[in-house]
Amino acid sequence: MNEKTRSISFGIPSLDIENNIDGTIIIKNTIEPDDWPKNIIEKLIFWGKKKPKKTFLAQRNKSLSWDKLSYEETLSKVKSLSYYLSKQGLSKKNPVIILSGNDNNHALLALSCLYSKIPFSALSPAHSLYSDNLNRLENVKKILNPGFIFASNGKDFENAILKFSLKPEKVLVGKDPLPGNLEINNIFKKYSNKKVDLAKTNENDIAKFLFTSGSTGTPKAVIQTHKMLSSNIAMAYKAYKFLEKEPPILVDWMPWSHVAGGNKAFNLALYSGGTFYIDNGTPSEIEFIKTIRNLTDISPSWYFNVPKGYEFLIKELKKNEKLSASFFKNLKLLVYSGASMPNHIFKSMDKLALRYIGKKIFFSAAYGATETTPMATMPTHESNYERNIGVPQFGTEMKLVPFGDKYEVRLKGSHITPGYWKDKVNTKKSFDNEGYFKIGDALKFEDKLNPEKGFYFDGRIAENFKLNTGTWVSVGNVRSKLLDALGGIATDAIIVGEDQEYLSAFLIPNISFCSSLLNLETEQNEEIILSSQRIKNKILEILTNYKNNNHSKSQYIKKVVFFRDNLSKSKGEITDKGSINQIKFILNRDQLVKSFFMNQLKEIISI
Repeated sequence: MNEKTRSISFGIPSLDIENNIDGTIIIKNTIEPDDWPKNIIEKLIFWGKKKPKKTFLAQRNKSLSWDKLSYEETLSKVKSLSYYLSKQGLSKKNPVIILSGNDNNHALLALSCLYSKIPFSALSPAHSLYSDNLNRLENVKKILNPGFIFASNGKDFENAILKFSLKPEKVLVGKDPLPGNLEINNIFKKYSNKKVDLAKTNENDIAKFLFTSGSTGTPKAVIQTHKMLSSNIAMAYKAYKFLEKEPPILVDWMPWSHVAGGNKAFNLALYSGGTFYIDNGTPSEIEFIKTIRNLTDISPSWYFNVPKGYEFLIKELKKNEKLSASFFKNLKLLVYSGASMPNHIFKSMDKLALRYIGKKIFFSAAYGATETTPMATMPTHESNYERNIGVPQFGTEMKLVPFGDKYEVRLKGSHITPGYWKDKVNTKKSFDNEGYFKIGDALKFEDKLNPEKGFYFDGRIAENFKLNTGTWVSVGNVRSKLLDALGGIATDAIIVGEDQEYLSAFLIPNISFCSSLLNLETEQNEEIILSSQRIKNKILEILTNYKNNNHSKSQYIKKVVFFRDNLSKSKGEITDKGSINQIKFILNRDQLVKSFFMNQLKEIISI
């Protein structure tokens, strides 16, 4: 069988490398992205004329068929809503906020804000739907002073809507309005024939605000200018060269309140004249069935997910031939972000692709942050290694500062934020004296003598800690190696051990995989599976072998325990993308971590 990768073309970078006396290394991709529009909404106007009938957006309705919007229909609705919004006295001082998740109306409102040059901010629905998390909205209210609100459902978001104390007519909903609220469909109808011109935009004008996760403090409102949005997606379009001839088909769930979903995935479809199917599923046991249905219906050409999502997908692909045939039919590129990808996922996806299409699919690690719009690096064939994040994106400059045995990365480019809204202190702290943005990550080379071979993410600097020996622990690297060694027993791990003699880890169990190790046809009682001596013995064997291959105490794990509780999304332990926030977990569960260190938990597995 031919094991070549399915043909795919990428843009070719040109790297200029400067080694400085102080040990810093400057790596610049000297090729600039092609000219970009001052406002990315110009692409909607362009495709509305060039391919008016082509489907741009689609979402599931109650009957499980697709509600579709063509580029022409999208532009028409955007103009109607823009006319209305332009009369509301909104600006960067009192922007629009969107409380609910991904749907067609959310997209139309966001596009209308771009058209009428009104800044907006899409918030994680978790901030509004969990009562113990409404205090996050107080922070949003204080920072943004919103003048207008949108929610998909007035009744579902009632508590959040009332939190902002706006007049009822300043609230727009998809359905079930509270008294005095407006319904978006009525706006479309009422202003359908109004003429409205595209607002004149300076590329340094604020397009939107995106909030950070707040893992290391209070969430900050990251300024996203029109230049950031347009230039970064122009970089992506040039990097994904194959899109010039093959506009992407996306089936995507990534939340638009997050930079990966709201900037990269959505804007990639818009910029390249693609089609965006809104996946109403998420990487969870209950919700992923929706993703299965959607991917069985629609064959994506460009697919983006987080490691946890790929875990669920592979489990289903292995037993569902109809899903597999659809999924691999048109697929050109797999992309992941949010966390390090365990080795067994790469191997499983390769085997499945070879089985169904006779070729592997290029698997790319996306790298960036809210402050970088997000795409800071680009894939290349020369950097095609598992977990390799590629090289600096077109027009991007990377500064590598020695940090122990690795490098702290800092960035410059047209896609870098000017700072945080109403937060001069953190803005100043986030840039060095040469104007490079301090993203807070460590990177390592694939081959220091050949930077063209790319880099690997080597952990968040804020997550790293020291053992009581004074030795630094690279948490991201240790976690990645541990999950590889466990081979699917755990879907994730929280590494602990600050000021301790050795490292320990809480394991998030993969019940399906563990039950298969026990030769169980169905997933039985979780407690029985995790308490199985066979599972414990297997883990002991893995930890022992792992230690033998990693003699340093800052590398191997001495003991583990399965985490059997539920992670709290409302407390920030699990992000909208499904990845674990290690810092939040440790802070929220301080007593649990201490009990683990003191061997006071049940069923600790230790070597």
